[in-house]
Amino acid sequence: MKLKLTIFHKLLITLLLVSLVPLGSLWYLDQSNARHDLNANISQNLVSTMNTIATGINAWDDGNVRALRQAARLSDVVSMKPERQNPVLAALGTTYEWSYLLFTVAPDGSNIGRNDGGAPTFYGDRSYFKDVVGGKEFGRQVVIGKSTGKPALILAAPVRNDNRDLVGVIAMAMNLGDVSQTVVSNRIGETGRAILLDSSNKVIAHGNAAKVKVALQDFSNHPALKVAGIMEQPAQYTDEGKEMVGYARKLPQGWTLLIEQEYDEAYAPLVRLQKDARNLIAVAVLLVIGVAFFLGKQLTRPILQLTVIAEELSKGKLDVSIPQTGRSDEIGSLAGAIERLGISLQMAMDRLRKKS
Repeated sequence: MKLKLTIFHKLLITLLLVSLVPLGSLWYLDQSNARHDLNANISQNLVSTMNTIATGINAWDDGNVRALRQAARLSDVVSMKPERQNPVLAALGTTYEWSYLLFTVAPDGSNIGRNDGGAPTFYGDRSYFKDVVGGKEFGRQVVIGKSTGKPALILAAPVRNDNRDLVGVIAMAMNLGDVSQTVVSNRIGETGRAILLDSSNKVIAHGNAAKVKVALQDFSNHPALKVAGIMEQPAQYTDEGKEMVGYARKLPQGWTLLIEQEYDEAYAPLVRLQKDARNLIAVAVLLVIGVAFFLGKQLTRPILQLTVIAEELSKGKLDVSIPQTGRSDEIGSLAGAIERLGISLQMAMDRLRKKS
């Protein structure tokens, strides 16, 4: 069946093309520009928050490293004698109130001095001790503190004599309250949060406190850590069924800092723009249909009337009234032509009658 397009259909299609093509083009360009600008803004927010948190963590860590390095050089500490070390360790513990234990370890792993007066403990199996004995300038290990039940950092440094021979290890166990506060207090919107992981991807601090429990959770399988290039620029991924946008960075301590935010919140302005654009296009379509219907009726009604009149003339009914002759447009011209045709037919019929 052949599709038949009336004047109304053709007018509607024309008006839709004339109005929606430029409107759709403007919407596409505006959306592209808005997405580009929003991507830049989101990246800036993530990077800025990352820099703020990383600066705070690094400053806190550098202060502790310097303190431990200076303590390792004290003659009382180098002596590796508990009666000389303990008063120094106690004084350091008082000065650095966020630390809850300072202690020294002999190269064989045995505990020499400590500031809490507790019984000596064997530390030869601890990773931070092995790192220092193995030649590293510092050893770090994040554990769950026995007294606090929260993540704590043990920082260790070598103790060397005047000949630069390793005579022991000095270590400081510290609460990570300041670090956690830095991580938790820096947020982006309602869903943006920071996550700090140790060198083995265990959670040190999390913007969502419910994620940090009595044991260090392993975040090695966190989807953000599997996204290629996320440490160069922000990237998108799905976590627990939610679309996220995040940015990660390796810190000098070997830790990983991740900043993430839910996609829906980050791109809310773009979603609103798309919704407004869809509403505008819907209104435009309804308006075009209304205009096309009105104009179509204005065009087709007189044409249909003239068609009926032409059919009556063709059947010999010459005394018809043609109401559109007063119009000054093309329809008026057509009505005038049909009227003259009727007059011509009437004159021809009169001549035929006279001859007969």
